[in-house]
Amino acid sequence: MSRTLEAETSGDLDGWTRWTVVPHRGGSRVVHEQEAVVRKALLRRLAVPGRLVFRADHALMMRAGRRGPRAWLEAV
Repeated sequence: MSRTLEAETSGDLDGWTRWTVVPHRGGSRVVHEQEAVVRKALLRRLAVPGRLVFRADHALMMRAGRRGPRAWLEAV
């Protein structure tokens, strides 16, 4: 059985994000999908020159975001 959490975003970024937990090799696997459109003009202008900074920020956010679900799943 799989479980899915999906949320819509609006504001500077419009889109959605989805987390799905599925059975995998005697355990679980988490699949993350996301689609976003940048709406804020300043962010669009900074997209190319700021790409490395945005990617690094996203990677740090995703790494930090794994801690909570991992701790919760280990406790279950």
